[in-house]
Amino acid sequence: MDRQGSNQSKAESKVKALRGELRELIHAGETYGGAKWEAFALRLFRFQAIHNVVYGQYVQLRGVDPEAVRSVAEIPFIPVETFQSHAVHVYAPEWRSPLQFRSSGTSGSRPSVHHVDDVDWYHEMALKGFELFFGKAHSSVFLGLLPGYLERNDSSLVDMVRHFMLTSGESSPETSFFMRDWPGLESRLNRLVESNSQNDVYLIGVTHALLQWVEALDVAAARHWSTLNLHVVETGGMKGQGPELVRSEVHDRLGKLVSNQGICSEYGMTELLSQAWSKGNGLFKAPSWMHVLVGSLDDPREWKVSRQQGRLHIIDLANIASCAFLASGDIGRVYEDGTFEVLGRYDHAEVRGCNLMAFDL
Repeated sequence: MDRQGSNQSKAESKVKALRGELRELIHAGETYGGAKWEAFALRLFRFQAIHNVVYGQYVQLRGVDPEAVRSVAEIPFIPVETFQSHAVHVYAPEWRSPLQFRSSGTSGSRPSVHHVDDVDWYHEMALKGFELFFGKAHSSVFLGLLPGYLERNDSSLVDMVRHFMLTSGESSPETSFFMRDWPGLESRLNRLVESNSQNDVYLIGVTHALLQWVEALDVAAARHWSTLNLHVVETGGMKGQGPELVRSEVHDRLGKLVSNQGICSEYGMTELLSQAWSKGNGLFKAPSWMHVLVGSLDDPREWKVSRQQGRLHIIDLANIASCAFLASGDIGRVYEDGTFEVLGRYDHAEVRGCNLMAFDL
């Protein structure tokens, strides 16, 4: 075996071992912030700093010695915009991923690409995260209103919702996605009422589609669904379909479907393999293997304290084969109990002193 093949084999073996460790931590009920999580995060950081060529160069440009890092606060977080221009993974440069998730983006923008080596791992972690907050998926009904995503075959959001549908026992998940077929969606909800369904019903929709549907919806129709255990889950994003709205205004408008307290939210990105969820009020909670920090808008070395506003930085320990330490494109704040809220987009992605996008690898 040549040197490149040997390095590839080592990376694959290490990814498998780290995934096994993460499963054990989750099974043991370890909470983030404990010594075991910190130790795991540091091991993962050093592995990625060595094997992930793109991330390793970013760490080097930041002047950080991976072996000298002793806490998570010292780890460099790579801007998510890097996924638009570089293949961010731990495998050999010539490796071709079996699956690529792409962001939808807006008109004229370049999509992010997440190179995924194992879709079953993504499904496992996404389902674990959902069930931590909402209960077992196999006893639920999932409906999707995701125009702009469903037309593509590379959306991580659609892939996740489809997996939830299959887990719930839906044999033909495509029949539970409704694009812009509002009458079809309403008919499906009516049939659930008529069958006296007692299962939790999760309507997962992109924000602009939910708002367009609700605007045209008869209030009487919505009242008819009041007997359902209906949870409306908005995934954020207007995608050029109207003015950006603050989450509280979105939830007020969707209150026609369920009470404002009943509007749930999902926070995820193409660049992540995990999601945070909210059961109301726009406050998100992440699973134990995902952690959110708030950093300065223009200094990657400065961290904000509780309730201060800044750029959201995400630790997603499920991102073992790509990069687990990401500076997002979102503005938000974190609270003392670990919940966080998203306040808007951060459109000026240059990190002061080191803009990786300016470098060719």
